[in-house]
Amino acid sequence: MKPFSFRLEKVLRYRAHLEKKVHLQFCEAAEKVKEHETRIARLGDTRVDAAGRLADERAKGIFVCRDHIHGSFIQGLADRIAEQGRDLDKSLEKLERLRSLLYVVATKKRSLESLKDVQFARFNEEREKMEQKLLDDLVLMIKKRGET
Repeated sequence: MKPFSFRLEKVLRYRAHLEKKVHLQFCEAAEKVKEHETRIARLGDTRVDAAGRLADERAKGIFVCRDHIHGSFIQGLADRIAEQGRDLDKSLEKLERLRSLLYVVATKKRSLESLKDVQFARFNEEREKMEQKLLDDLVLMIKKRGET
């Protein structure tokens, strides 16, 4: 009996390749989300620190032009935080798209794997039946020789 071969093996390998590729893209997108969150946290900390320093200087007395410079710096930080927030939203959308794509690709691959498992089980059953038939024929031949 010839060995088991799955006709769609190449398709299964291709789907596994696609799943791996999408998984890598998903991991990269997740890493980008973490980077954006870290940047936002750092910028927020810097803004809070700058606002605290400005409040201290205002309490001691500060020139108007210096106050304006500090205010512009804090506003610039707020603008950068907003920009990073928009980038974070885009990254989260991309992450969700990749998550759904990964689910679809993995489902297609699993369906082919289950088909392969079913065909392999059938192949094993047929092989066992053939082996049993050969053993039965062998026993019959031995009995016939013993009778003659």
